[in-house]
Amino acid sequence: MGTRSVIVFIVFVAAGLAAPVVWAQGTDDVYGEFVYPLVTRRPFLDREFELRVDHEKGPAGRVTEVRGSLEIPVLPRWRVGLEIPLVFTDPRDQRSMGGVGDLTLENKFLLHKFEQRPGQVAAGFEIRLPTGSERRGLGGEAAVEPFLTAGIAFGSFDFMAEIAYDFNVNANVPGPNRQELKAGLATGYRLSRWFLPLLELSTRTVTRGAEDDPLFQATQVSLTPGFNVRPWPETTFAVGIELPVTHVREFDYALRARFIRDF
Repeated sequence: MGTRSVIVFIVFVAAGLAAPVVWAQGTDDVYGEFVYPLVTRRPFLDREFELRVDHEKGPAGRVTEVRGSLEIPVLPRWRVGLEIPLVFTDPRDQRSMGGVGDLTLENKFLLHKFEQRPGQVAAGFEIRLPTGSERRGLGGEAAVEPFLTAGIAFGSFDFMAEIAYDFNVNANVPGPNRQELKAGLATGYRLSRWFLPLLELSTRTVTRGAEDDPLFQATQVSLTPGFNVRPWPETTFAVGIELPVTHVREFDYALRARFIRDF
């Protein structure tokens, strides 16, 4: 993967070594009991390490991403996150590729905590840096994604919602820069302390971009059934499958899995 991969790896390790210095104390343990969705972003300022695997199969072939992320509360109302992906592509008519994708930096800010029930509202923005190779189909996209997310519990049920707008800021992109509106709603049920089934509804619409984009001026609606398993304290496994239910779609299905370790 060359010099680019080495630089990205050093950045990730440096962030991990710096974590004990910058994290904030006093995050709410009750929010660790909330379900972990597979598509919808959580509003909580967790201190955690996450390993995520996504495998999408579509008309053009298959894409697998393995992403490691470190998320640290810097202040009681501010959390930063760093995510590094490895991307593996298997196009139908071309040879397979693999390597480091686009590095992501996230800032999330607590806006409001509900008083009567566990839950809160957060907002922030995600910055995607073009560390992946555009020529090899592994990324190379500079983008910014502001978002708003909320979560609340009613008894054994958790509800979360998110809306985000992703826009490409590459200066050398031929044609209009891609912009995408995303929204999601997730619900989970605490069937027991270690098992939580979940269901998500998500939408994606490309509002600006190339006319041959399958989602240009059209909306993909997906359902994602799945579950969380918590075999040990502060450890969660989440597994599910995202299934588009509209004729307009970017992929046929996506297998999604997460491993989360709080610390």
